[in-house]
Amino acid sequence: MKYVFIDIDGTLYSPSTNSTPQSAIDSIAETRRNGHKVFVCTGRALAECRNYLNYDVDGFIFAAGAMIYAEKKCIYDEPIDCDTVAYLKDQMSSMKMGYAFEGACGAYCDKIGYECALSYFSGTSNDRKEQIQNATENCFFEEKNWHELEKIYKVCVYKPHEDSFQSLINKIPPQYLLTPTVEDPHGWDVGEITTRHINKATGIQKVLEYYGASFADTIAIGDSPNDLPMFEKCNLAIAMGNAFDEVKSKADFVTTDILNDGIKNALAYAKVI
Repeated sequence: MKYVFIDIDGTLYSPSTNSTPQSAIDSIAETRRNGHKVFVCTGRALAECRNYLNYDVDGFIFAAGAMIYAEKKCIYDEPIDCDTVAYLKDQMSSMKMGYAFEGACGAYCDKIGYECALSYFSGTSNDRKEQIQNATENCFFEEKNWHELEKIYKVCVYKPHEDSFQSLINKIPPQYLLTPTVEDPHGWDVGEITTRHINKATGIQKVLEYYGASFADTIAIGDSPNDLPMFEKCNLAIAMGNAFDEVKSKADFVTTDILNDGIKNALAYAKVI
């Protein structure tokens, strides 16, 4: 039996179509029929995965490892403490960086972060109402909808291409980490702030412990820098054809683009379909 861990953004989800290719959905179902276990392993928090919760998978690693579900049971949960959330908000605001606080019920964005979210989820549409609908379907909301007592598991940071994350990195408490994840074509870079000792690989470790399995039986499929920890630990690392060059360089195999049967070809290479 193999344990397959698949990222969402850029791997299962294409922002250009605002959807998951049908070949990916069908191939995941076939993988499970063949006796293997499949997990979504994403930087997104729980709420942002609402469109994926009914997928034919065995569980979810949310927020790059901060919340984990196996067989519909929560087996790990470690949010960012409230004082740190407040501190990060003050720092990002003072540096005029946008942000989104990602919790169990939604992702809550300041003005910059919300406009970036609308851009990302726009698909091919320039219609603002449709963009808002797409963002809402993925549980991205304006900050005014955030209740301060809601647990936050990850923070997204948005900055212009010409600026650097370094000023914020210098201010982040040592127990947290900022990882650049997306170079948005509309002029923004995106980074993720997570707890330093938590990542996709530690999430996978907890899943394996739950099943009594080992990394020798694991397959990781992804496209961005936050996938590198699982690439380093899993037995087979597969990068999407549209992945960052850095990610491709760390992969055992580079499959085709997400919209060119990338997941199907990855699973075929791994011999699970």
